[in-house]
Amino acid sequence: MKVIKPEALEELMSNALMAAGTPDDIAHDVAASLVDSNLKGVDSHGVTRIVMYLDQIAEGYIQPAARPEIAHETPTTAVVRGQRGFGIYALGYAMDVAVRKAKASQVAGVGLVDNTHTGRLGWFVENAARQNVIALLTGGGANRNARHQSVAPYGGAKRVLGTNPYAIGVPGGRFGTVLVDMSTSATAEGKLRLYRAKHEPVPPGWIVDKDGAPSTDAEDFYAGGAILPSAGHKGYGLAVISELLGDALLGLPFELNWFIIAINIEAFRPAAEFTRASEDILQKIKAVPPASGFNEVLIPGEPETRSAQRRREGGIPIDDAIWQKIEESLRKVNVDPAAVLR
Repeated sequence: MKVIKPEALEELMSNALMAAGTPDDIAHDVAASLVDSNLKGVDSHGVTRIVMYLDQIAEGYIQPAARPEIAHETPTTAVVRGQRGFGIYALGYAMDVAVRKAKASQVAGVGLVDNTHTGRLGWFVENAARQNVIALLTGGGANRNARHQSVAPYGGAKRVLGTNPYAIGVPGGRFGTVLVDMSTSATAEGKLRLYRAKHEPVPPGWIVDKDGAPSTDAEDFYAGGAILPSAGHKGYGLAVISELLGDALLGLPFELNWFIIAINIEAFRPAAEFTRASEDILQKIKAVPPASGFNEVLIPGEPETRSAQRRREGGIPIDDAIWQKIEESLRKVNVDPAAVLR
């Protein structure tokens, strides 16, 4: 197990992306998002993704120097084209557009199309919350894009949906951002990558094999199996809504399309009043006595905040098998990890 300081890891990721043709500002944004995912304990969307990104640049799937543009807009809406560049950078741009429009017009809706993998969604709604904007973000569109189908519908044995996640961030005053960031599937595909790399069995109830039989072998998913919906019909219902917003509303996606709803808190009450009310609500929740087997009640987003505090001080742990794959990818673009990690 390697343990690396976040600053060094971010520099290394930036160097690799720039060596592959990414402008420095885009490379720094993407690297910051990846390392933040590791800090928050969401390792499936962290620096392990550099392997996929560098491969996708090499094969022409990601256009590393592409910049997003607004395709069309109104005072309260916009559709942003990612130009098949980095999805993390494009979704950050789209969220900035949504926040700006919400500040001006109180509520905004922004779609993102023609983009690639967007990383951890919590990154974007947390940024909005810091500006006193409540953001809801979801995406879909795998139904007509076989490359990105990974999830079976409730009661089905074959994949036809994406993991179709939702992220919602709400300012919580001294409690930080109250964050819900979840896939509508039993797991994200990125977590299966981690289990596969470490040759460990996945938890029961996550996947089925190509015949629709339950499995705990990650290889069965990559051999034509499927991820199951989270919470059965409930996760399935949310996934279908994401699919309709991502495809029926925004059009046939290149990968997945994303839809943002942004709400300016000041449109409803002064931000200071909202903060006081939020803190009061959250404090009452925190004050509930813990159930058997628990030490305390946590606010949504609090586990990620605590993980970030620990890992900023102690470093980010990376499994040896995963680090070996990262090193191999970096050397393909002539980046020597040892030069940064001395």
